[in-house]
Amino acid sequence: YKMNGRFGMKIKKKFSYFVLILIIFFSSVTIHRDSSQQNNVEYKGKNNISSLKEPAAQVIINDLKRVSSNKKHPRLLATSEDFEKIKESLKTDSNLKRWYKELTINANNLLEKPVVTYEKSDGVRLLPISRTVLDRTLTLSLMYRLSGNKLYAERAWKELERVSDRNRFYDWNPAHFLDTAEMAAAVGIGFDWLYDYLDQNQKDILKQSILKKALNPALIVYNDQNSQAQIPTFWRDGSNNWNTVSNSGILISALAIADESPFTERITGEIIQKSLSSLKTSLMSYGDDGGTEEGPGYWNYATKYLALLFSSLETSLGTDYEFSKVKGIANTGYYAIYTKGNNGAFNIGDSQEDNFIKSPQLFWFSNKFNKPELADSVLKTYSPLNMIWYRPKEEKNYSLPLDKMFNGSAGIVTMRSSWDSKSSFVGIHAGDNQASHGDLDIGTFVIDALGERWAIDLGMDNYNLPGYFDKKSKRWNYYRKRAEGQNTLVINPDEGPDQNIFAKGKIIDFTSKKNEASTLIDMTDAYKNAKSIQRRASLINDRNDILIEDNITLSTPSEIYWFMHTRANIGLSVDRKTAILVMGEKFITVTIKNPSNAKFSVIDAKPLSSSLGENQQQNQNNNIKKLAIHLENVKETQISIEFETQFTK
Repeated sequence: YKMNGRFGMKIKKKFSYFVLILIIFFSSVTIHRDSSQQNNVEYKGKNNISSLKEPAAQVIINDLKRVSSNKKHPRLLATSEDFEKIKESLKTDSNLKRWYKELTINANNLLEKPVVTYEKSDGVRLLPISRTVLDRTLTLSLMYRLSGNKLYAERAWKELERVSDRNRFYDWNPAHFLDTAEMAAAVGIGFDWLYDYLDQNQKDILKQSILKKALNPALIVYNDQNSQAQIPTFWRDGSNNWNTVSNSGILISALAIADESPFTERITGEIIQKSLSSLKTSLMSYGDDGGTEEGPGYWNYATKYLALLFSSLETSLGTDYEFSKVKGIANTGYYAIYTKGNNGAFNIGDSQEDNFIKSPQLFWFSNKFNKPELADSVLKTYSPLNMIWYRPKEEKNYSLPLDKMFNGSAGIVTMRSSWDSKSSFVGIHAGDNQASHGDLDIGTFVIDALGERWAIDLGMDNYNLPGYFDKKSKRWNYYRKRAEGQNTLVINPDEGPDQNIFAKGKIIDFTSKKNEASTLIDMTDAYKNAKSIQRRASLINDRNDILIEDNITLSTPSEIYWFMHTRANIGLSVDRKTAILVMGEKFITVTIKNPSNAKFSVIDAKPLSSSLGENQQQNQNNNIKKLAIHLENVKETQISIEFETQFTK
């Protein structure tokens, strides 16, 4: 084998097993598994949302006065009793001690930092500033609650005072409503956690800021009074992360100030009622299995705010009005566990590999639904919210299956050889090409092995690219959003979208056994010239190696590309039937098993000459290569590629 023309090596081939294709009788599929996962591969998609009723405004206020009587604070996420329990547990619990040490370092660093300024760095979003204020508020206010040191409260107040200033922060950018919602959450939590420190004038400043910059714009949206305000309203009835985050941030800030006066009782009661009513649409997006279509990045974003909302309702009102009982919510924590490979998230769509570095909401989901494995998955991470939602558990008494199918709106299957950090992992996506933040990526996959990611998903591009979110046209001109920018097939490429933009992939088979695992994706809907296209991804050879098989039948002879993106250095054998992927001292081999006339080539991660590309405006994908197969005049074929992982130099 030639490695970039510089050195050669001999590799002893391992015997490769044939993968058994299960026979489908009468359109039903038997699912084999190590332990219970789904009852059937067919997704039922039913949800109990129709029976969910938001409470009347007065009921909400009555519950607040009953549970948080006499203007009791703190009451968002934690009460005074909860903070006392944390302080007591700090004496003995090693996890809390470790987090408290990091909290102290971060809080002390913030003491000397200047407060934020009103800045839209991209000309559109105040969001980075809102998130900075939220992080600083949580850090400093939590440090104050646990240490009693007023220096931290004073520094937190300075931050909150700045964003409440009518001149320096004339609004919280409701034109991009996520900015308003996250800032509202920050100021609401600060108002609540610092309540015993703030004087009446300071409380009034924060209260008026919440009313004018958050609740009034929200009411304009909820009451459909937006003719002149130019505030986006799509999130009110939308089913994506905007709905969850916007409603949650607004609700949290409303809970903070609800009982300050008869006026605030009236307006916040209405706000909370309408935010819960609006929230139903995004709750419907969770499949029974807990999966969502937006990918790991936006799962992480939305569920963090969902946990903030549910937690605040419980601590303030004593109930979440059974909203957390919507089907899928109890299982959604598993989405984070299973869509995370050994080297990051399976970052479909506009996600990134590092999306699960912080997921403190898994502590809340763990407690709420008695699933200790969710908390254990994030014990080594840090967030101030860890300390709020963490509950010490007894010894572990659970085991997790290695494989998981999310066959609702998510359309994802992941399989692995073990839970070890160097195990083999493959994730494959069926999904919906019109999914929020989605790509033309039906059939795309990622592969981890030996502690590295070999087949990568490029993930997001610049959100400010012209028409980036235009799912009817412009989005599909950008390489990272097109099929050619995924690890999938491109057939008869031209300047148009290279998959059907309205296509939906289907998971039609999923098998999980002790020594092997397999799933079959129907991709036919994605290609206009297709009679049948199915992709099977399998773990073989005691789950160590990966096999990707495409069975393709087209209406007319066609041009086919098979693509896989990688950061690895690639060397090809003389006959170009085998590629050797090298990362540091590790390597794997990738071999063409079928068809006999196929050969590998190594190309840049750039648009095909036939596609539009607009290459100068988008990410240049430097240091990324594409392993490719190009077939011409093909009407029927099988493309079978084996990834062998058990090698060392």
